[in-house]
Formats: sequence, structure tokens, C-alpha cells
Amino acid sequence: MSSARTPVRPLGTGEDSERRVSSPFLSSSRSLLQPADSRRQESAAGSTGNVNVQILAAIKSLQEHVADLQAKSTQPAASSIEQCAVSKKAPKELLTSIHSVVRHLRERLDAPMQWDTSSGFSSPENMRVTSEIVTACVNEKYPASVVQKATKKYFTTLKRRSRLQTNNKLPDARNKQRRLQRKHHKLQNRKVALSGSTTLTQEQKEKFSSILRIEYMSSEESAEESGEDEHMGERLKVLLIHILPWRNPSVNEMFLSLDRKSARKRTSRAAEMCRKRCRASATEPSSPSGFTAKPPPSCPAWAKVSDC
Repeated sequence: MSSARTPVRPLGTGEDSERRVSSPFLSSSRSLLQPADSRRQESAAGSTGNVNVQILAAIKSLQEHVADLQAKSTQPAASSIEQCAVSKKAPKELLTSIHSVVRHLRERLDAPMQWDTSSGFSSPENMRVTSEIVTACVNEKYPASVVQKATKKYFTTLKRRSRLQTNNKLPDARNKQRRLQRKHHKLQNRKVALSGSTTLTQEQKEKFSSILRIEYMSSEESAEESGEDEHMGERLKVLLIHILPWRNPSVNEMFLSLDRKSARKRTSRAAEMCRKRCRASATEPSSPSGFTAKPPPSCPAWAKVSDC
């Protein structure tokens, strides 16, 4: 008795095979089984896209910055003129020009002109001189308003000098100005020494910088020292330092330390030109200018002696 055998269907063929191939699970498995190189390529493609976006954003920002700079460069150059008009101190170039014109008007042979310091700046005679000065000094850089202001300031200086000379007070005024200039110079040197100090902490620098001001500085006056200079044959001049009586000794030591630091950085030429300084004794009279017997109202407690 023969029985009909069912034909064996090869594996992987037919409808079942097609269903297995189209299975979602199998598709996801195949994506996981992709080679690593293929996945890296896809990741690199995504990174490249992000980099391109960043580059485009940077280019756009740079273009906006360039456009802003171009807009500023095309603005009229009136800022320097406005600064001259607002500034309390006239530019050195303008002052030199005014001084030259004043000297030329005074020394010229035909119809010399000069200010009358016994009259006011707005007097008719002085206004004619001022008009000549302004006309000669006005240019594109300095308009008439700036020149007029600087000219008036120079007239005020000459008038004050003439008054002091008439009252025989000009030498005292010049000595006072020299003392003030020395104070400002020493104050600047102390600030530089404090800023460059490596032994003080930042907190100490901020503390001491609050008293690096003119009103906390001792007064200095010129005095002749007995003896003669070996090279010049002249009597040597020294500066007598009158220590402020209300200043705390610790502040005195700090100032002295800053002066030493500043002296070590001087060149040999600067050291030769620097005047000798010595402390005045208690019996010597103090300098008539710049000497304050009482501390300023804003003086901190640690910067003055306890009984002040």
C-alpha cells in the first residue's frame, strides 16, 4: 500500500519566508546588526550638519560686527572737538599755538598788541587782542569756541601772575606751585610702587590706596644745606620733610617703604637729579602751604593717631 508523500518545501522559500522577511521585528534586528562603519558614517553626517549651522551663525555674527564698525567709521569726527570743549584742560598743542601768537603780537614791529591785565577780559582793547589770537589759532581741529575758552584761561593766568608780581608775592606763589608739583609726582610714584608690590595682599593694597591722596602727604620745602657741591661749587639744596603730626606711625612706615621701592627703580641719571630729603626737626617751622594740622574729615581711624 503506497501512500503519497507530501513534497518537502525548501527552507526559506514560499509565502512563510516572505512573511518572515517582512516582519517588523526582523527589520529592527537587521538595523541593529548593521556594520559599525555604517553607523559612524550616519553620525558623522549629523555632526557635519551641526558644524555647518554653527559656521553659518558665526559668519552672520561677523558680518553684523563688520557692518557696525563701518557705520561707526562713517560718523563725523566731532567727538574730539566736543571733548576739547568739555575738557577742563586745553590740549597742549593748542596752548603752544596760543602762547606763540601772543608772543608774536607783543614783539611785532608794526603795531604791537598785548593784553591789558589791569582791565577785564571783555574790555574792548583786550577783545581786539583776543580776536587776533582766535583768528590765528582756529582750524578744523579746534573751533572758535574751544580756542576762545583756552585764550580766556591763559589771560586769567597772566592777570593773576601780574597781580602777584605787583604785590611782590610771585616768588611765594611759584614755590607753592613747585611744592604741589613735587607732591603730585611723589604721589604717582607711590601709587605705582603700591600696585607693583609683591609683599602686600590685594586687601592691603585696597586699604592703603584709599589714603594715597594729596591731603595725606607731608609738606616739603626747599632748604640750603651747609657745604658746597664738589662739581658745581654751589650750596646744596635739600628738601625738608614736615611729617604730619596726626598721621599714624604705621602709615608713615608704609609711605617710607613705598618711597624705597620707587627709589630702587630709578635710573642712575634720575637718582643724580633727585634732591636729597631729610626730616625736619620738631623745632623747625612747618611749611606755610600744604601743611594740615588736622586730619581730613574722611580719614579712617587706622590712618591717624588715637588722640586726633
